[in-house]
Amino acid sequence: MTTTAPTRVPMWRRPRAIGGVLTVAVLAAAVASTTFVPTGSQAVAADTAVEFAELNYGTVVVPTIVDAAQPAADLLTAIVADPDAAGEEFGSREDATKPYSFAVEATGIVTEGEFGEVGLDVAGLPAGLTLGVAIPPLGSSTAVRDAGADLSFGDFVNQTEYQNVAIELNKKVVETVFPELDLASMIGQEITVVGAFTWVSDTGGDIDHVSVVPVQVEVTP
Repeated sequence: MTTTAPTRVPMWRRPRAIGGVLTVAVLAAAVASTTFVPTGSQAVAADTAVEFAELNYGTVVVPTIVDAAQPAADLLTAIVADPDAAGEEFGSREDATKPYSFAVEATGIVTEGEFGEVGLDVAGLPAGLTLGVAIPPLGSSTAVRDAGADLSFGDFVNQTEYQNVAIELNKKVVETVFPELDLASMIGQEITVVGAFTWVSDTGGDIDHVSVVPVQVEVTP
């Protein structure tokens, strides 16, 4: 018997939210640039990247990543074995031309890292693959946006505003995760990170490293 993969339904189109979406859509029908995004079961309008991040980072994006996070060793083993199958099961992406982003949970020892991150020594990773945790400034990584929200550039007034969503969400990460946390000074300590990464090579070659943008960090006592 052939099994058909379920169609991915945007959160605001699911049954529990549809009434609120229709009501808001009628009221705002004249505003062509308005994007409707979920907060719990109630849809709210987000005209800009700043507004989207403000309204949805804590109520939608972080819970989505936390709920979807897979153990790093298991997830990366699956990705290395079959990137497309793992992407279909665990990842998300804007369209078929873009790389998958994944929600992940990793526990390990903080080590010296590459530029813009610390390393994390995690047991059980596939041979030749390393993992880092991004530290401020986070720049324009799209991992949190793509793993934590069901969006495409067509949901915003233009491509630039869509790209800015990633930047604004990363600013929220800095504000909420890092105000009193300096991972670079914690070499040798154990932490647990929940966050997102994109499965893509920075150099265009084989992927041998992933950089996780954290939405939660817990320091082991």
